[in-house]
Amino acid sequence: MHVTNKKSFMVSTVDLRIVGLNSNKTRKTYGSDTVYEVYFELSGTSSLAWKDIFKREWKLTNSAHEVSIDKEFLLMHCPLKEIVIHLPFLKDLVDATNKKYRQYIKEQATDWGHRDGIWEQSRKDIEAVVKSLHFD
Repeated sequence: MHVTNKKSFMVSTVDLRIVGLNSNKTRKTYGSDTVYEVYFELSGTSSLAWKDIFKREWKLTNSAHEVSIDKEFLLMHCPLKEIVIHLPFLKDLVDATNKKYRQYIKEQATDWGHRDGIWEQSRKDIEAVVKSLHFD
């Protein structure tokens, strides 16, 4: 089971990027004349850990705009005219999230390696005891 997790860490280390704006999904927010739900397309679907890191990074910006991750989209609530201003900042934020996510993955892999070492030693200890037992 833990091998699968290691493999998912390896696959998950691909950095995400903002690759476009989905004009079909982007629409005016209900009840507002100026604020839109702007759907920036990501290069892939983010993991739960990546989303959590992104949320933490976004909170540090103290921006008044709402931002979230919706599957393979970064969703921002802002006036249409502000998109051009926010895009470079969002790209930098995604890059920062990728960097922290790679560090997180490295730490998780190290943790799994440590757990594997403990498990292997435990197996050896058990096998040694089993070999010393004599059953009729």
